[in-house]
Parts: sequence; structure tokens; C-alpha cells
Amino acid sequence: MPNNTRVKLSVLDQFTPDVLGIFWITREDLDRDLAEFEDFNYLFDGLISQYIYGLESTTDKHAHIFFTENYNDRIFLAHLRTRDLTKSKVSGDIDEQIALIQASKSENKVILILDKTQDQWHSELKKRYPQFEFRVLDV
Repeated sequence: MPNNTRVKLSVLDQFTPDVLGIFWITREDLDRDLAEFEDFNYLFDGLISQYIYGLESTTDKHAHIFFTENYNDRIFLAHLRTRDLTKSKVSGDIDEQIALIQASKSENKVILILDKTQDQWHSELKKRYPQFEFRVLDV
């Protein structure tokens, strides 16, 4: 009888050499208490916690982008807080992030999505940016 149990990969295991970056979309502000914070902070060499420690408050900021190296390629993490924002405002923020990403001229085209909202950004991003392959981060 085949074993149908599925092995759950860690966040770090899903950052393979073909990944360009991740969109981390939450209703909450960027904060150390977010469930995946420790993994992302580790992957980005503590850059996210350094950024948070340097701020008085992140509540007035709803979009953040960080860059680091992974497998000798530049990768990004874009955190977007959707609470109190219209879908068109979030879409505009994503457009800005995509413009920054495209400027990097990376050969990698896979972008992971961790969407902790009910807005179904994965299908929206696939339609709007067909030049990238979007994958849902499985956590």
C-alpha cells in the first residue's frame, strides 16, 4: 500500500536556486510576532529585525522590501500589509515592487507568495505578471 503522507517543507527548503523572491502579504504590520518572521529574518541575515529595531513604529508603513543573496543571486522579500488599504492601493504597491525586481535583471523567474489574507493574491499576480512563475509558499 503506498504511503500518501505528504512531507511538509520548511520555509527555507522552499527557497531553491530558481527563486527570485517572495511576496509576504499579511493584514498585520511587519513585526517579530508574525509566524514566519524568524525564518525570513534568518534567510535575510537579520536584516528585517535590524530594520524593525531602527524604527519607532512600523504602523505607518504598509510596504517594505528587502534584498539579500541566495545561491549567489540577489533575492527579495516584499512585505505588504493590507489592513485598512484598498485592493487598488495594494496593487499599486505590488507594481512598485515588481518594477524594482525587474530592474535587477535576474534570470530567475519564480516568485513565492505567502498570502495570509483572504484576498487571493496568487491568481491576481499570475494574471497581471505572466513573465513570472508564482508559487504559493507552503507553510
